[in-house]
Amino acid sequence: MATPLESKEEQIAVIEANATKFGAIAYRGYKEFKEKGTLIILRQLENNSAVLEDWQIKFKPMHLIDTMVSDWKEAGLQDLIIKYNPEFSVICTFLYPNGAHASYHFSPDPPPKLSDLETEEKDKG
Repeated sequence: MATPLESKEEQIAVIEANATKFGAIAYRGYKEFKEKGTLIILRQLENNSAVLEDWQIKFKPMHLIDTMVSDWKEAGLQDLIIKYNPEFSVICTFLYPNGAHASYHFSPDPPPKLSDLETEEKDKG
């Protein structure tokens, strides 16, 4: 597997900066698809920042993950998904143009809720 274009510390900083948003998007995806999955965080070759645009965050249920991450079962992502509880935690996968990826399981505080995303969207509008 190729090497991710960001360090683990940089990836964790993105998670920390977006934990509530990630939780809300993942929870909405889980409720919509009625299936566990992962958030795919699309990263660029340069100028990566903790501020993400909407197109960079996609929820993929288990049955669609291989459309973006072909080796997800061998890389351990399947094990993470099987063990997590979407009512309390999130799995996100950073995906880079070189095919590299890294997955994390975390619990935002407060736990994921759809209302967090709705509040954020109201604040924008």
